[in-house]
Amino acid sequence: MDEDSRTIRGRDAQRMIVDTAWNMAEAVRATLGPRGMDMMLVDRMGNQVLTNDGATILKALETRDPIAKIISEVAKSQEQTAYDGTTTCIILIGELLRRADELINRGVHPNAIIKGYRIGLEQALGAAKKYALPMEPFDAAYKVAHTAMTGKSAEDFVENLADLCAKAASIAEPSEIKLLTFSGKPQDAELIEGVVVLKAPAAPGMPEKLKGKIMLLEPEFSPPVANVSIADPAKIAEIAQMQNDFLQNRVDTITELGVQIVFCQRGMDSRVTQYMRKAGMLAFKNIRRSDMQRIAAATGAEVITDISDFNSEDLGKGEVSTHKDANAYVCITGKSSEAATILMPAPTEQAAEEFQRALEDAVGVSYLCVKEPFVVNGAGSIQARMSSHIKSLSAEENPKVEAARLAYAEALMIIPQTLAESAGMDVMDVTVRMTTEPNLGVDVNNMMLTEMEVYEPLAVVNSAMSSAVENGVSLLRTHSIVMAKPIQEIFGERASD
Repeated sequence: MDEDSRTIRGRDAQRMIVDTAWNMAEAVRATLGPRGMDMMLVDRMGNQVLTNDGATILKALETRDPIAKIISEVAKSQEQTAYDGTTTCIILIGELLRRADELINRGVHPNAIIKGYRIGLEQALGAAKKYALPMEPFDAAYKVAHTAMTGKSAEDFVENLADLCAKAASIAEPSEIKLLTFSGKPQDAELIEGVVVLKAPAAPGMPEKLKGKIMLLEPEFSPPVANVSIADPAKIAEIAQMQNDFLQNRVDTITELGVQIVFCQRGMDSRVTQYMRKAGMLAFKNIRRSDMQRIAAATGAEVITDISDFNSEDLGKGEVSTHKDANAYVCITGKSSEAATILMPAPTEQAAEEFQRALEDAVGVSYLCVKEPFVVNGAGSIQARMSSHIKSLSAEENPKVEAARLAYAEALMIIPQTLAESAGMDVMDVTVRMTTEPNLGVDVNNMMLTEMEVYEPLAVVNSAMSSAVENGVSLLRTHSIVMAKPIQEIFGERASD
């Protein structure tokens, strides 16, 4: 092999994969559940984040280990598809690979383990479907949002925030739901149907509310500028007058088309804003490109790239209202408005970041339940039921495949075991009792097992289970790892020679 790379084969490669996966699982395991611990993350620039969000933790773990990077990508994929369940997914991968390593030590071939795991997964998903509870979309969305925020910074305000998330998910897709955080009291959080932009009008004295045609402008609304040196005051006055005439002409053209509101992605000349104020128009400048696109989608307007070339077909229609609370903002609604904004006041910047992460997860799982209103019991109950269901089915003919299937069933119990451990309960007692009574859940607040009214979306559970098995299987069938040296090491060695 190339001297600039090293190869790890066979059992050494498998053990390296198992050890890395287990270490990654351990890194987030303590954060699982309502009583999960927080982790402080400090980056190279000294910025710090205190969080118990598994996806955030894995993103922040800077490593060159290829296996760790693969597992981090799994967490990222789980978050993008199901919005939640990242910690559960990573813990399961670690446990499945650990049990696979034990089976390999006992002489079971990886292919037999893979087959057993896939059979176990199919049976587990069947159990999840069997125990899934149909609900009204809004009720399901509210309950899963409540569960998603429990144990996070937003927990103290969970009743109001879960209601806001469920309503927002009923209005728009997560990509069209904007979360705005600013300084204030969390109990004052509110949902606004429409697009919200944290901007004040371009000039004081403009109307607070208008309804009519909307224009979206990308370039700066200012007169043409040429770099010339002129000393003659008359020439300077002439140029200034030409600029004024140019701007007045453009504003007149806009008003003739009946435009009432203008959003400009870049700056606006002060003379333009004054012309518009006198004409009773409402204008906003320095709007983000992403906000311009959301306004365009809501109002049906086109973003105009040339102020000299536009017509009435490029305009949209909608209603715009300005508000002056802790932060000035503008709300835009239109005929095709399928957008919502949650305004989330927070006491500190750190709290704002945590609220943002909690609400993103809650909005995502709420949306899943609005689309498919099926939920399963949480608090480790669904994993215990899956495990019990797999064990109750007839055994496979091949004893090695059967051993892997049962190992998968046992691996599922790592979730209730972790919840019990984080609550300070006896893990062995919890495991034994939930094996015989899988309908129970881990009540971490009262440190007992009981039937819990805690719910998770069926889609999140199915995604976490499937992702854990498929990615665990991919790592399990890895025979060799060829690792090239980092380019810095190669140059360093060559420079020293």
